[in-house]
Amino acid sequence: MAAFIELEDSPMFQKQICSLQYTADELKDRCQTLYEGSKKFMTALGEAYNGDNSFADSLEASGGGQDDPISVSIGGPIMTKFINAFRELAGYKELLRSQVEHVLVDRLMHFMTVDLQDAKESRRRFDKAINTYDQAREKFVSLKKNTRGDIVAELEEDLQNSKSAFERSRFNLVNALMNIEAKKKSEFLESISAIMDAHLRYFKLGYDLLSQLEPFIHQVLTYAQQSKELAKAEQDRLEKRIQEFRTQSEIDTLRASTNKEPSTSTGGIHVIGMSSDKNIEAIMQSSTNGEVQTIKQGYLIKRSSSLRGDWKRRFFVLNSQGTLYYYMNKGTKMGSHHQYTGSAEQNSGVFARFRARHNRSSSFNEETLGCHIIDLCTSTIKMDAKDTDLRLCFRIISPLKTYTLQAENGADRMDWVNKITAVITSLLNSHILQQHVENNAYARRASSNARSPNSLGTLEIDQIGNRAEPVSVVLKEIPGNDVCAECSASGPDWASLNLGILLCIECSGVHRNLGVHISKVRSLTLDVKVWEPSIVELFCTLGNAYCNSVWEGSLVKNERVDESNAIGTSITKPCAKDAISNKEKYIHAKDSFAPLHFSREQYIGKVSTTKRRTVID
Repeated sequence: MAAFIELEDSPMFQKQICSLQYTADELKDRCQTLYEGSKKFMTALGEAYNGDNSFADSLEASGGGQDDPISVSIGGPIMTKFINAFRELAGYKELLRSQVEHVLVDRLMHFMTVDLQDAKESRRRFDKAINTYDQAREKFVSLKKNTRGDIVAELEEDLQNSKSAFERSRFNLVNALMNIEAKKKSEFLESISAIMDAHLRYFKLGYDLLSQLEPFIHQVLTYAQQSKELAKAEQDRLEKRIQEFRTQSEIDTLRASTNKEPSTSTGGIHVIGMSSDKNIEAIMQSSTNGEVQTIKQGYLIKRSSSLRGDWKRRFFVLNSQGTLYYYMNKGTKMGSHHQYTGSAEQNSGVFARFRARHNRSSSFNEETLGCHIIDLCTSTIKMDAKDTDLRLCFRIISPLKTYTLQAENGADRMDWVNKITAVITSLLNSHILQQHVENNAYARRASSNARSPNSLGTLEIDQIGNRAEPVSVVLKEIPGNDVCAECSASGPDWASLNLGILLCIECSGVHRNLGVHISKVRSLTLDVKVWEPSIVELFCTLGNAYCNSVWEGSLVKNERVDESNAIGTSITKPCAKDAISNKEKYIHAKDSFAPLHFSREQYIGKVSTTKRRTVID
């Protein structure tokens, strides 16, 4: 309002009108530039929203949250939280885009199409009113003295009307221009400030969401790192086994070429070579103690019992239980889907559910193998093969069926024949015949379940433990094993193999940092191969309650020694909700105080031999 101190129509007033009109035109051009940039910014936010949703959809389509084998192998069940987080972040972007549209873009459009346009229209009406007023004034002042009075009155009335219209248009233009002057000082600042506040809320919502997700992210990273270490160790072992296999194959080929009996090993499994019936009988006798060994295994070509008599390659295994069986791939139908059932929620945490599904998926390929048993107890073997002129053939004749087999070379055929003959002789002449019948029934049950050779190790554990529960269930029934040995967190899923205790995921990370020479950390559900019968028996002998009575007792003794030496040390056992730094301090204290009394190797040795005999006074 200060721009129009004097409202009289004057050249100064006209100059102010022109100046404000020029400012309004310049402001319109700048508003148009800002409007175009705001539209691009809003479009970019919309594309970011669509991109986040598309990425979340692709994660879900690639296996996130699904239970099929491929999804489980890439961690699909764990990625569900990440997928939901991306969709929530996309929702925050959509909210920000909506605020940009309503607070900035729409207000700019209203300012340009209403306020600036109103000033432009007011200027047009003002120019028209000036022209009309000027014409009326010229007509009125150009009248002669002898003009009739009615004409003078009419022109005077027109002059007054045009002057009145001019005054209205003049003040309407002033109001429109001053409205622009007032709004330009607040509209832009208010809009941009509102957009910045919308950004503040957007980032605050994202920060709150990711802060809640941070512990889970760290757990996933820890799990991924541990899985990477396990995979690297497994890869190193595989490379070593491949090298051993290639070396052994070259040795066997060399011995076969010199007509010597080879010692066979296949797939990295050490196979014991026998050259006499006594050796075979000794190995079979050891199976009565639960130790099942492979006498010989390898591929043979088997003649089909169909009318066509096709020859097919099959993998045969002869073990120390006197069982000869072979495997064939049953194949899978295209488009078939395997549903996994089971109460995975019985385990605590998303990782326990994922590992349970992962363990089920790892046996997916094993279920496609079919196992067939050949009863050697009532069979005989012959070197000839009827109705065929092929070389390197031999027959296994049983009361129910005759198996015609072909080896790859003469030495291999002789080795198979000799060892199968020795097994048959041992079965018929030894006192373990009854034990063989029981083991044969056990093998038939394995055949009905279509298990692979690796499943024999699991059944051995069942025979030793006399139970069919998973290792995690067996170990958690031991006193004190229902909680973590260090912080008492419920449902521990990790263990220290050389200390015999169960740990939660956080304490397992601290133990892993101590080094494998102090604590060798493994998973109860993921590391299925390490839980051999001897390891399970050791854990059943120990337990968290007993181990804590030893190690924490050692810690208490050290505190008493420190008190007598006037050194104030107070180390309190942490709980599950304590910070990881407190747990690290407590665990490192136990580790550093333990050598005052005995080493871990002595501890494990004493407990293993005395079966829970007290090792400290």
